[in-house]
Amino acid sequence: MILQNQGEFIENDNVKLAIGDRIIAADSDYAGLKGWITEIRTGADKETENTTDDVYCRFEIPETAEKQQLLEEHFSALYGEKKTMDDLCLDMVIMAPEELRTVGEDE
Repeated sequence: MILQNQGEFIENDNVKLAIGDRIIAADSDYAGLKGWITEIRTGADKETENTTDDVYCRFEIPETAEKQQLLEEHFSALYGEKKTMDDLCLDMVIMAPEELRTVGEDE
């Protein structure tokens, strides 16, 4: 199943994630980044081999130069080559539900 419409949701372990939810990434390479859920894929429609649903997120570019530099350094180390913010695709990141938590618009 592919969910793309505002408000459509999945629920796992009593955690509800919906299209349009404001989220923050936790315990992943994207930890601390904030953004929105844009799509959710389940079952045969998933693009990954993960055992959980695929949650597509659009993350915001960090506001401060310091946070941007930390993100660039992290992904440069991860890929073994220099990465800049222009190299990072933050608008269609596939995350597992347990790597996300919802936050308020003001967080």
